[in-house]
Amino acid sequence: MTRPRTTEPLGVPPPEMREGIIAGVRPAPQISVVNLVNVLLRNRVMIIILALAFGFSAGFRSIRSAKTYTSEAQFMPKGARSQTQLTGIAAQLGITVGGGDGAQSAQFYVDLLESRPLLWRVAQEKYTVQRDTVTITGNLIDVYNIKHPRADVRRAKVIEALKGAISEEVSRATGVIKVAVRTGRPELSQQIAVNLLNHVNVSNLTRRQQQAAAERGFIERQVDEKRAELRQSESELESFLERNRSYRTSPQLTLEYGRLQRTVDMRQQIYTTMLESYETARVEEVRDLPVITILEDPEMPIVANARGGVRKTLIGLLVGAALGVLLAFARDRVAANRVAQSDDFLEFAQLKRDALGDLTHPWRPLSRGFSSLRKK
Repeated sequence: MTRPRTTEPLGVPPPEMREGIIAGVRPAPQISVVNLVNVLLRNRVMIIILALAFGFSAGFRSIRSAKTYTSEAQFMPKGARSQTQLTGIAAQLGITVGGGDGAQSAQFYVDLLESRPLLWRVAQEKYTVQRDTVTITGNLIDVYNIKHPRADVRRAKVIEALKGAISEEVSRATGVIKVAVRTGRPELSQQIAVNLLNHVNVSNLTRRQQQAAAERGFIERQVDEKRAELRQSESELESFLERNRSYRTSPQLTLEYGRLQRTVDMRQQIYTTMLESYETARVEEVRDLPVITILEDPEMPIVANARGGVRKTLIGLLVGAALGVLLAFARDRVAANRVAQSDDFLEFAQLKRDALGDLTHPWRPLSRGFSSLRKK
């Protein structure tokens, strides 16, 4: 059975397409799943090569990367002393005193671990690291072998290196803070973690002592003032009793006596509470007990961290394949445009060759310019 032969010559588009071309509008290419799959199949070699190249590169870099060791520790902040009495006294005096809850939060310790002053104090500690057959002893600038003539630059570099080696994690349920130190030597990771915990405790303890000293000075001044007010009230009450020994027979004098007695009682209560707070502040000023509870001491890591070679290789394969797919569709689109606009692409190719020739031979444009001037 033979197919009916069309009368249209070969290479001539159908009438509906011809009308669009005559009108100056080219028909839009039809996009389907089959077309997309065809693009991928036509460029399968490039996609596979890019995927293998990126995967091999990522895997090779992970294998060649230096070993790292992580030392971990966990601690929990101890509760601060109650400031209810001081806050109540300050409220009676019209003074606002901030509470200490915010300073004892887990986020406070995370920010403290990342603070530059604390990291600099940790970097200045003495460390001993065994590197091959050489034992290095000194601060972290010596251990990291940071060389620079300016001291402030060395300080900034060692702080950034130390900040990159430390990571923190807070348990929202329990408030436990987990600190991990990752370096290239197991003993260095442990020493840095130990010094971090020590300086966190010392820094917070110093802050509390300074706060207690400021509170003690404030309360001491108020104690002297309130003692004088109490004595003045007691003197007024004594003078009243000496002048009015039989005040109970007079309602007016009885009311006056009650008013003076209430003033004495109120000032006596404030004075007594301030004395208690003053003694508490004195104790807190000299208290040197730890302010954090260490739940897990830093230990020297025995096994190096996993380098993640398989994961990095898979990621490299996916990235390379994705890049290959993008390039495949870009090539297909460029090819379609070249077919649809052959004249424009020919002109573009010629202009590109001329531009590259002018860049590599800059005297050609000058010679053409002189030639055009002579013709004129």
